[in-house]
Amino acid sequence: MRPLFLVLFGWVTAVLLPSASAQLKVELSMDRDSYVSLETITATVTVTNNVGKDVVLGGPSETSWLDFQISTSAGEPVSPLRPVAVAPLMIRNGESLKRKFSLDKHYYLSDSGKYLLRAAAYFPELQKYNLSPPKAFMVQEPRRATWEEVFSVPDTAGVPGGYRKYQLFTVNDLDKSWIYYSLIDETNQLVLSRAPLGEFVPDRVLQPVVDRNKRLNLIYQSTPSLYTYQQLDPGGQVTALKFYSVSKGIPKLIKEADGATAIMGGAIYDPAAEARKKTAVRKLSDRPGGLTE
Repeated sequence: MRPLFLVLFGWVTAVLLPSASAQLKVELSMDRDSYVSLETITATVTVTNNVGKDVVLGGPSETSWLDFQISTSAGEPVSPLRPVAVAPLMIRNGESLKRKFSLDKHYYLSDSGKYLLRAAAYFPELQKYNLSPPKAFMVQEPRRATWEEVFSVPDTAGVPGGYRKYQLFTVNDLDKSWIYYSLIDETNQLVLSRAPLGEFVPDRVLQPVVDRNKRLNLIYQSTPSLYTYQQLDPGGQVTALKFYSVSKGIPKLIKEADGATAIMGGAIYDPAAEARKKTAVRKLSDRPGGLTE
């Protein structure tokens, strides 16, 4: 009887373990499917507890309970630069939690090519990792800059100054076109930051100006009827964002004699105000016919 009991126990365990494991659901999403080398690549992991009770998530031997598996299109694993560190926590029954990660801070993903990504969450009670469905993404080399300008950085707070460079280039996705910027340290040609500024209408003129405060000011056509104005500081942070409709002409970015910038033409467009107007119109039209005030 004992051998039969062990066989039956092993069969029941084999059936139940995958079921229990599957009840800790791991999902993975990314902002886009295509990135440019050396830009920030982010992934969002969602873990849902459908086990039927509260679960404490913690990794084996006090390691992180969350990790990633990344491989190239040739199936070669991408080794981590530094481990992902997520502290143990409790996830309530029926609860979902989300965590966002910058993958480029933990893995070298600057080589162009296709990659396959999975998130892995450790389930301590079963002593195994639950994997998310795979997510494919691509990394490509940046195109040649369509515009660039070098500017000086003054000494500040004991940090020696030097020279930096703004660059603009375009990327064409399957159905969208993007305008990108790069901020480069001219001394060692190190890319300090790189990111998409927004969608734009291809083959339209960009209007970049570096002002007296070393900020990059840019106007570009983002839709057939809208232009976008953005301002970036020498650290790569967006410090201003405005939209202009073409109802009063195309906005023009000019640099004045003292180095300040100004925008001539166009009409300020407020997306939030337009959304409120559309909502108000829908609510009014939703009233049943025949009603009067």
